[in-house]
Amino acid sequence: MKIGDKLHFSPEYKFTQLDWDNKKELIEAFKDRVKGFYLNPAKKLNEEKYSFAAGILCITAIDFLARIETGLDRVGERFEKWLKDNIEEFDKKDPDTDCQSRTLAYRFYDEFRNGLVHEGRIKNAGQFSYEIKELVEVTESVMIVNPEKLLQAIEKTFDKYIGMLEKEGTIFQIFKCALIRDFQRDVEYASR
Repeated sequence: MKIGDKLHFSPEYKFTQLDWDNKKELIEAFKDRVKGFYLNPAKKLNEEKYSFAAGILCITAIDFLARIETGLDRVGERFEKWLKDNIEEFDKKDPDTDCQSRTLAYRFYDEFRNGLVHEGRIKNAGQFSYEIKELVEVTESVMIVNPEKLLQAIEKTFDKYIGMLEKEGTIFQIFKCALIRDFQRDVEYASR
């Protein structure tokens, strides 16, 4: 994001401020990015009951976190893994298939993530709805996701991940390498 003549990593941190060797500051910048670009805007959209827009921001947050946390190259693989590992509701068998390994995580990736990112729509009549009590349900072969509960699950997982980054050196090193991989070019550009 560019503000004035400065390229920003997050609402509060410029790319020129990123110090790969300052653990505390790097984690704070990352928190500011995830909360400032994804989670807080999604929360505001949920408050106004803009389910479609809130859901899209939740999906982009999952995309970003899955890329940083899993280290996997294939988008579908990392998206599904992140969901199954972090949000138990998605680590259940899809009731609409005979394939034992097909989970709700895969279905959410295919119908919601791919549908929205590539086609601007949710596929197979999928829906976001504030009216369901659970995070996800499949009714009459249609997947329905509550974007408010999805956001809450992402926030809970994100807070847990931040705690691990602060305490576990190996996880922090993987995180740091992922940020350098994805943002080194931005840092170089911003430093000119």
